[in-house]
Amino acid sequence: MFFMRTLFGLMPDGRRPGRSVAHNRALLATRYLHGDGIEIGALGRPLPLPPGARARQVDRLSKDDMSAHYPAMAKKRHVRPPDIVDDGETLASIPDVSQDFVVANHVIEHFEDPIRFLHNACRVLKAGGILFLAIPDKERTFDRNRPVTPFDHLVSDFENGAQISRAAHYREFVQLAELPVGAESWTTEAECETRAQTLMDQDYSIHFHVWDRFAVMDLVLKVRERFGLPLMPEAILSTGDEVILVLRKGGDGTAG
Repeated sequence: MFFMRTLFGLMPDGRRPGRSVAHNRALLATRYLHGDGIEIGALGRPLPLPPGARARQVDRLSKDDMSAHYPAMAKKRHVRPPDIVDDGETLASIPDVSQDFVVANHVIEHFEDPIRFLHNACRVLKAGGILFLAIPDKERTFDRNRPVTPFDHLVSDFENGAQISRAAHYREFVQLAELPVGAESWTTEAECETRAQTLMDQDYSIHFHVWDRFAVMDLVLKVRERFGLPLMPEAILSTGDEVILVLRKGGDGTAG
């Protein structure tokens, strides 16, 4: 395992010009991604892949549904139809031990049950396969005022059902994440509750969970320890507003 803190193209205040986003991800993709895999939730911004790597795009929504659900995003990006319409947490249509890699950039924070996702990503990977994750560092995003999601909370969502904490996540998002980006939509607690309920009724894809760069690594190590998932960290790249994790599946190739 190695740890990289080389910050390619960073501005003095820690921000990155847009071209550096693709550069940092492509750097690790070139080293670690080969063969046939899947990418979850690219939303018109797929990971640049090196020669010899091919990815089918997976999303929970069709192209038309995506454009309706994210109208602002649809105006800015060319959104191609996903190759596979499936729940990224369950990957139910993806056979066990079938993928050389799984890519999920800025996706895991949108999952209500990240531990279930890690189980299923491990399940579909071949032995030696790569899980490539880019996760926002909350300290440099609109989530900066939210507390890091405790690991015990994630375990509870996995073991008892994420619906138990669903309403609380929407409420926290409205209270602490919308305000810093100028999206204030309420002035009273009643209006806050109404806003949270509206988003929940829409099944709007918020950031359910948040991590800083230390909590990201803690998540991986604790999932390995508690659930025995054979995901070994190969590389970590902290680049200002996101942390890229490259995890390799060990074992004999059986489902994780």
